[in-house]
Amino acid sequence: MAYLHGKKQSSFGDTVLEVLSVASTLWPILFAAVLGPLLKSIALFRAERGSRLGSLEFLLTSQTTASALKNILTMGWIGTWAIGVIAIWSLSPLGGQAALRSLGLQQNPISTKTPATYYLGNNRSQVHQYYRAGASVFFGASAGASLISDMRTILSTSFSTQDILVSHANTSSPHYNDTIADLGGKWEASRSGRRDLWRNVRIPFLELLPGYDSDDPHAWVSVPEDEIVPYASLIGLPIRGGSFERPGNSSMTVHFHYQTLYCGSAFNGSEWVRNGSSALWYHNTRSSVPLRNQYMGEAAPNMGYPNIWFDFPNTSTLTEHFTATFDVEPRSKLQLVMGGICTDAVNQNTEMLRLCDISTSYIDMQIGCSRAMVDADLVCQTKKARHAPSYPVKGNLTALSSWRLAPGILRELPFTGASHHVAEPSTLEMYLRDPLGVFQRIRGGYMDDPETTNKLGCFAPLPPEIIERRLATVLNTITMSTYEVNVLTGGKGLSLDGGLVLWQNTTATWTEFDRDIYKLNKPWFITTILSTVVLMICAAANIVVRQRIRAPDFLDSVAGLTRDSQFLDVSQEGSGQSGSDRLEMIKDVQVRICDVYPQREIGKIALTTELNRPELRWERSYA
Repeated sequence: MAYLHGKKQSSFGDTVLEVLSVASTLWPILFAAVLGPLLKSIALFRAERGSRLGSLEFLLTSQTTASALKNILTMGWIGTWAIGVIAIWSLSPLGGQAALRSLGLQQNPISTKTPATYYLGNNRSQVHQYYRAGASVFFGASAGASLISDMRTILSTSFSTQDILVSHANTSSPHYNDTIADLGGKWEASRSGRRDLWRNVRIPFLELLPGYDSDDPHAWVSVPEDEIVPYASLIGLPIRGGSFERPGNSSMTVHFHYQTLYCGSAFNGSEWVRNGSSALWYHNTRSSVPLRNQYMGEAAPNMGYPNIWFDFPNTSTLTEHFTATFDVEPRSKLQLVMGGICTDAVNQNTEMLRLCDISTSYIDMQIGCSRAMVDADLVCQTKKARHAPSYPVKGNLTALSSWRLAPGILRELPFTGASHHVAEPSTLEMYLRDPLGVFQRIRGGYMDDPETTNKLGCFAPLPPEIIERRLATVLNTITMSTYEVNVLTGGKGLSLDGGLVLWQNTTATWTEFDRDIYKLNKPWFITTILSTVVLMICAAANIVVRQRIRAPDFLDSVAGLTRDSQFLDVSQEGSGQSGSDRLEMIKDVQVRICDVYPQREIGKIALTTELNRPELRWERSYA
């Protein structure tokens, strides 16, 4: 066994394991076959030289571990022999288990460090420069016209996957459990949300994870695998490298960022949107085109008919953000305005607005990847996340702090999934109101739920804590849709064409498994050796003791009870014979346990050949 320790699995080693498994079964039998006769030999040896009856009784009847323990309890005697016998008998079951557990197989992992890269990351100078230039879409009028279709394709596709139905969904909805069941159950619904359609790893919404502690933001928080995880974006983080084309596991740490919102309650915004008002930065309140239908200041019927709109308050804070540098945090939060019309019972329309503070969370993520077989997919997911220690927990500088990127997102966002029929909700609006009804858009949601019908652009009843998490996910999704389409879809790797290098380097640990190796369990191995040595000593001791005994072995047989008994009419010849030899002479003699003194007041119980004597009675006393 010691030879096999650390060796790779082989046919010889497997044979040894099989022998050990058989030995563990036979060990108690072999132990009893050796120790039992030894105890009888010792009893006969002591009887020949003079011994107490208690010692002889203990030695003769302690033929198993259980019987030895029983004798100690029933005889109430603990002596040197008792302790020794119990100690040796304990090696009977222990030795069998030790043989079975001394040697086993264990996995043989081999770890390799390999380079990996991920997109954009947390490098504030690069991130700020990238967003300030308009990302990969809004960096020029001509380029924007050419690339906007790629962005819209990515964005609309992100809202078309099944897992969106349970993304920040209302868990108390009567449709929630049915949707989970339709997705294949809780585990499958959780699994399908870990990556986007292009196998990019989704970023968990750290602040919404169970176990997140705002008082300890830099502590690692596990991302549950058996729950529906809230994600910060429907588009995941592109990762390249970190693995090989063979079965194994990979782990790495990456860094990223996303935007969070803190929204207030809805309020009457009539003063903000009145004709000639300058409260809004992007929309033209003097135009005859309704705010919700304005696209670059004009009506755009070919874009559809949204029911909500987004803008910024036209304040000095906006100027501060647009002129900020990456190394200086703006003093105030950039605010997002969400607007839509609410209709009361008398059909009076009111423009209801909601203000949301925008912050940036910079996080570290531990990514785990696995490939089960050589032809299997490499499945990656976020295992843990935390706020990056060297960054603000809620930074004021955001992706929208860019005068190029911000207007593009403000005008594209409300038209996401907009219907080309008036007075119908868009995909975006359905998601913000109730993700469970996203694919029920044409019907206006679930028809049995009055909260999702005839509301259109009115989101005033929606609690701030609900709208802010859903809208933040939407905002991050449209922001990431402005990344280069070839990068998001996996069609392009590292960009080394001399432009801005947006890929960040990291090191992954790739672990694969070679053939299993044999592992020796030293405590069990020592127990096996000890038990074997004791067994061999017992076998040798039995031979030695037997050689020193002169008396016949009449203590191991019932025939021994017939020696010199006045109540047994049998031949007393052959005193030099053992019990088994004497039994050959008297084996046909009939005996019975009877009352040999029936005439006395107190009877006597004895083994006798007089079969006609009275049988024993419960009510009679016996000496």
